[in-house]
Amino acid sequence: MGMFGGNGFYLGHQGYEYIELGRIWQLLLIAGMIIWLVLVFRAIIPAIKKEDDTGGITHMLLYSSIAIPLFYMAGLMYTKGSHLSDAEYWRWWVVHLWVEAFFEVFATVILAFILSRIGAVSKKFAITSVYASVTLYLGSGVIGTFHHLYWSGTPSPIIALGAVFSALEIVPLTLLGFEAAHNLRVVEGAGKNYAYKWPIYFFIAVAFWNMLGAGVFGFLINPPIVLYYAQGLNTTPLHAHTALFGVYGLLAIALMLFSVRNIVSQKAWSDKLLKWGFWLLNGGLLAMTLISLVPSGFYQLYQSVKHGLWYARSPEIASGEVIRTLSWMRLVPDLIFISGAVVMLVFIVRAAFIRQKSHA
Repeated sequence: MGMFGGNGFYLGHQGYEYIELGRIWQLLLIAGMIIWLVLVFRAIIPAIKKEDDTGGITHMLLYSSIAIPLFYMAGLMYTKGSHLSDAEYWRWWVVHLWVEAFFEVFATVILAFILSRIGAVSKKFAITSVYASVTLYLGSGVIGTFHHLYWSGTPSPIIALGAVFSALEIVPLTLLGFEAAHNLRVVEGAGKNYAYKWPIYFFIAVAFWNMLGAGVFGFLINPPIVLYYAQGLNTTPLHAHTALFGVYGLLAIALMLFSVRNIVSQKAWSDKLLKWGFWLLNGGLLAMTLISLVPSGFYQLYQSVKHGLWYARSPEIASGEVIRTLSWMRLVPDLIFISGAVVMLVFIVRAAFIRQKSHA
């Protein structure tokens, strides 16, 4: 029965991919999300009181923040003894609707909120992007889930609809980023000492990777004919790496920088370190994508089309010489990426040290 006896579902592993946390740890994670929600609400409550329109961008930020812990709780709707079909249904609520829809809406809202506040995009464009994101989610979120159901006997037209609508969910955030890129004249016109130059660049990087990682690489593996040959191959990590860090990782860094910029002095702020961090992180991610992830994914896809999915996922291919070589080729891009993370850490430690020293 393992280390936890008959309590593995609660203390160890639930047994479902992507929702591995034992139920007790899952509840603690939800508690953490609720604490985060309280912190967000406490910070924006003055702005909410000033905003008369309950559909305004600040209210939308509150609604999207509430949705983060609320819809993760869908993972609590099945229990240890639930039928597999029930558990799978609610699991995909978390894996797709929570990750690919509600987080996508939250990312769009928070991006629109901040970019409109610092003048990188107009308020009208920001709120339009937010409503477009919400509309696409409400109109396509559930339909978009269908692209996950290939092996459950779902008809091909339904899976095709799922693939198309899932890909559409990334459109508003991508457009918002391109609008910010178009308005980089704000940065250029403000001079090299513009306070939010690098936070804006990180926001634009979010939109780029959202378009490429979540959009292009995500749609690439979703149509029925592709799923028939590519389910579970290295084309999936290609989508996962570029979408997860490219969107949510860089978004977290951008939000962190925006916050740090408001609590440290100009002396503690280093554009030089941020420049190195930005290009090392994005360059490393792009290099590992082009040098390793794309070749290994398409190599397996070729083997699947030629010999069958069983062969592409067999040890002869999945652990073969070509895949091992491509994995080793990731070493340099990974080191570049890690160097970017170290630079960002140095930036934060330096800023905190200088701030503490100035207040001593």
